[in-house]
Formats: sequence, C-alpha cells, structure tokens
Amino acid sequence: RCAIILFLATPSLFGAGNSITGVVRFDGPAPKRTPIPLTPESRKLYKTPPLSEDAIVGPDGGVANAFVFVKKGLPSGKTYASPEKAGLLDQQKSMFRPRVQGVLVGQEFLMRNSDPVIHNVRSLSEENRPFNVGQPANTPDRKKVFKESEGPIEVRCDFHPWMKAFFFVMDHPFFAVSNDQGEFVIKGLPSGKYTLAIWHETFGRQEREITVGKDHVKGVDFKFKPQKK
Repeated sequence: RCAIILFLATPSLFGAGNSITGVVRFDGPAPKRTPIPLTPESRKLYKTPPLSEDAIVGPDGGVANAFVFVKKGLPSGKTYASPEKAGLLDQQKSMFRPRVQGVLVGQEFLMRNSDPVIHNVRSLSEENRPFNVGQPANTPDRKKVFKESEGPIEVRCDFHPWMKAFFFVMDHPFFAVSNDQGEFVIKGLPSGKYTLAIWHETFGRQEREITVGKDHVKGVDFKFKPQKK
C-alpha cells in the first residue's frame, strides 16, 4: 500500500521556545484492521485476539506511529549528549512495544521479555551490525549501543512472525512519534530553516522545508491521502 502525502503548515502561538507541533491524519476511510493469527501459546495471553498494527487510524483520522524528524538544517558537526535513560523495546503479550521509536547514537538500548514465552529480537540493520538476540521467559534485559545513525531499522521475532517493530538511531534529539490521535511535538529546536521528514511503515514518507521562528511555534500538519488506483 502507498499514499500521497499533503502538508499543511499553520503558525500557532504556543508560548516561549521553539517547537514543532502537528497532527498526522489520513484523509479517507480508515484501513481495515484484521485479527492477528496467533500461535496457541500466545492466544492464551488474550481474551480477544489483537488487531493488526501496520496502519492504525483513529475515529478522527489521526495516524499513530508516524516517525517525524529533522532531516537537514542543523549545524554541521554539532554533537548531542546521549540521554541517561535507556531506550526500551519490550515484548508484551507477544507484541513489540513500542512499535516505533527513536534512540540516539550512543544511547543504551534495552530489550526485555515481559512474557511467559520465548522470543527473539532480530534486527535488519545495515549501518549498524545486525543482531539476533534470543530471550527466553524470565531472563535479564539484553543491552545494545548503536554507533551509526540509521533508520528505520526493522526488528522481528522468528518465533512469532506477526511481531514487528521499527526504530531509528538518530544523531540529534529532534524527532517524535505520533500518538493514537496522530499528534506529535518536537521541542527545543533552534530558530532556522529545516527539512522536516516523516516516515510511516504503510503510508510511506515525504519531506518538506519549514522555517522555525524565534519564540513561537510553527505547527505542521501532515495529511496522508489514499493512492488513486
């Protein structure tokens, strides 16, 4: 599936500081979510089978799990300290959580199995060395640190083929993931002109030029439109 993406930019007074705020929406009937065909051991974790998560569109058209980030425009050569808090990919009820996230180069990245069943985390990374981490139930968190910016990196569980997640390794902190209402915010961005990019696993990607002014917010809404057949 693919989509054409339109962009709407509207200024908004949001107080002091430079932020990018916006909403990601789908302009059309929401794609149908179907029950996931679980294995018997995973089915025991649910009363009702979970639905597919590759295209989650809310009642108001908000698109969840879109990754929005500054692609160009930041000062060349500037480095950013890695957060002390580790990133986390958890395996809960035979699903990866969160489905989409970003971490910084050098930031600790933990993989956790919160389930009573065995999982593994197999990465399809290219710039960073691919890995395949087995995680039986009741085992300690596994740890990774990435040295190169890259994304999206897809991860899978070979025991449960529906399990999938994506993460970006970033060299700066100016990124966000849209929530269930399609909302996102990127805070602390210096004034200037930037290329803002968006990626979604089903609807695709696009980028555009934006200008962030001093002491105000430049709101940017993304609208995905179904591809015409």
